[in-house]
Amino acid sequence: MKFISAGRSTLSSHQHVALAAYRHRVFVDRLGWSLPGEPGYEQDQFDREDTVHVLALGEEGEIAGYARLLPTTGAYLLDSVFPHLLDGITPPRSERVWELSRFAAMKPGGSAKRRISRFMSENLLLHVARYCAAQGVETLLAVATLPVERLMQRVGVSMCRLGPPSVGASSPIVAMSIDLNSVTFEALSRFETSNSQPHGHLRIRCSRETKVCTLGEWVAASAA
Repeated sequence: MKFISAGRSTLSSHQHVALAAYRHRVFVDRLGWSLPGEPGYEQDQFDREDTVHVLALGEEGEIAGYARLLPTTGAYLLDSVFPHLLDGITPPRSERVWELSRFAAMKPGGSAKRRISRFMSENLLLHVARYCAAQGVETLLAVATLPVERLMQRVGVSMCRLGPPSVGASSPIVAMSIDLNSVTFEALSRFETSNSQPHGHLRIRCSRETKVCTLGEWVAASAA
């Protein structure tokens, strides 16, 4: 498995087309989201010059995982489209806070469940965290489905929910924050793979509790 982090101008024309098709298969075909774009392709107004695309590529160069990163110094999903997910919290604007969205780990072929590669989601998240930390980012905001939130809980990253889930016509989504601290990196490093094989046999207990940040906690953390 190979991971690349690239801006719009860095991706090849073939990668642009493949990425838009991949996102459509995951978020429109599989999750049933109603999203703008040409038939068979998914792109939106947040795919711009300062957007960072993180791709997980398989052995033949096919896209097997994806995450989109947006600086909060410009427009982003939570700020522009889903402010209600923040439950009254003012959307932050800071060079130290970025947004993670369109997170997916799904291989082509097979049934939907078999497409999910074990440990690939965790490795994709680890690559995202390392890239962001290298840019001076300290906190990630995320717009995610409940399964992705459960993934974060199972892995053990330092996270909290910022508001109640939004239940729409398709799968519910939630806003959360992820601190890029030692707890998060220690949790993710356990899943780091070599040649797509996990180190040892991991048995991770999933916590069913969801930490919810209060407005005071979020403001204090953002101002620190």
